[in-house]
Amino acid sequence: MSLVTWQEEALDNFFDSDRFFNVKPNRWYTESETVVPKVNVTENENSFHLEAETPGMQDKDINIEVHNGILTIQGYKENESDRNKENYHIHEFNKQSFERSFKLSDLIDTGKVAAKIENGVLRVDLPKHEQIKPRKIEVQSNS
Repeated sequence: MSLVTWQEEALDNFFDSDRFFNVKPNRWYTESETVVPKVNVTENENSFHLEAETPGMQDKDINIEVHNGILTIQGYKENESDRNKENYHIHEFNKQSFERSFKLSDLIDTGKVAAKIENGVLRVDLPKHEQIKPRKIEVQSNS
């Protein structure tokens, strides 16, 4: 006799599936999908660097604000394909949006924050205040 692990989702898929592409109805794409982009944050001695995944978006699709120590990144893109021209069974390339906020450290000079987008990756540079950077102090000898 062998032991079999039961997966409840398999039964759900059997009884509750769509006739096109075996997609469950509750997983259908909505008119405007909101996603949370994945980010990487790194630090060097001069600044912090935030990278966010923003596939298919351009600079005109993204809004970045810094207010009261909060960095907010928003994106909105509406694809310009016309639904009536095609006989769609599924139409997921319609609209996408996201918003993500980060509380900034007091180390960051918010007046010098800069951003650029390239190949679907948004890069936000968050420079540190000048006085916060480490300063090398030379030790003098009496001889």
